Amino acid sequence: MNLRFLREVPIALRISVYIYLAHILLQGKLSLSELTAFFAILFLGWAIARREVVPTFHILYFPLLLYGIASSVSAIVNGATQHSYADAMTWFKMLIFPTALIIYRAVPPVREVALRLQVVFGVVIALWGIYQYFILGQRSLEQRITGPAPHVMTFSGQLLPIALLLLILAAHRKQWWLWASAGVVSLALFLTLTRSYWFGWLAGALVLLVLKRPRWLLYAIPVLLITITLLPMNFFGRLVSSFDVRSESNLDRIRMAQAGAEIIKDYPTLGVGPAAVKEIYPLYRKEDAPRFRPPHLHNNVIQLWAERGILGLAAYLLLLGLFLRECARGWRGPRREFAQAGVAIAVGLTYAGLFEFNFGDTEVFYLMLELFALIVAWLENPQEIATNELRPQLVPVRSTGP
Repeated sequence: MNLRFLREVPIALRISVYIYLAHILLQGKLSLSELTAFFAILFLGWAIARREVVPTFHILYFPLLLYGIASSVSAIVNGATQHSYADAMTWFKMLIFPTALIIYRAVPPVREVALRLQVVFGVVIALWGIYQYFILGQRSLEQRITGPAPHVMTFSGQLLPIALLLLILAAHRKQWWLWASAGVVSLALFLTLTRSYWFGWLAGALVLLVLKRPRWLLYAIPVLLITITLLPMNFFGRLVSSFDVRSESNLDRIRMAQAGAEIIKDYPTLGVGPAAVKEIYPLYRKEDAPRFRPPHLHNNVIQLWAERGILGLAAYLLLLGLFLRECARGWRGPRREFAQAGVAIAVGLTYAGLFEFNFGDTEVFYLMLELFALIVAWLENPQEIATNELRPQLVPVRSTGP
């Protein structure tokens, strides 16, 4: 991977780029991911201070700002002082989006490097999970594959968007290594036994098929039915269990949704405060709910409204809506592959988020914002950037010598 073009980039910005690229490769481990994200943001701030790059604006900054404000106001009003650090970290985590976008705008060749590193990251963690499944024998629901992640849900949330991205890129570029990579990552996602992300992958693929090749549904649906019929019994049973409301995990989600609805009725405007749902849940818990105090409500919409209020939910929906608008604008452009990938990723993560609180999963949140920034950067019209007064540009550093 040739990075010689970075030799012409001013020093502070260059360091920020290097660290951000390292962040992409290390995002499988939360501590390393946050450490590299911190230094990438820090050095970009230094580059801005040195006037090596001009700060830029994008419409997606608005919902992120609204989400931060809603979170902080909810925490302050509800006296959630014990969660003040976590709330401050929300602001920090959201900075990864403008950091990535400013870098991509200032040094356009970084986009292709970042894209390839995201593919490398996805394939590596997928192979890690496949090794756990076939070699270490982690095949049961009690011992599922997690890759480098601490939990199978986090692992699945990282695999899903990269699997969909690879699927779209392979269909457009028709390169064997992209098809192979898409197959490896999708296989690992399948082996996680995580039903919400199975359906998220399917939702992203089907929505794209409806928008791009609606007639193919006549063939896709029979193929899907045949595939389901031929599944090994353990996978078939896992799939069918999705529709069994008496199973413990399904019943738990139903009871959490009911409790969440009651919490929203009592705290509709500002919620109960970030990370406070776990503490208040026992007061709203149904008697037959399997778990006494779950960490969250396993649904992005209900969880965000219950803990951060209506503005927190509005920010989440606005973020998705504005991102999809950007994809729609680039749908028929020269980079339509990224517009299609953006739609598939947004739909897949949103659908999975109806059964998991993946918007609150730090690793998945980082990856989502990074892919959003990458896709937005690829879709931008160079002429629009050129007429933008806040366009990022490399500015020669003034000499401080005699």
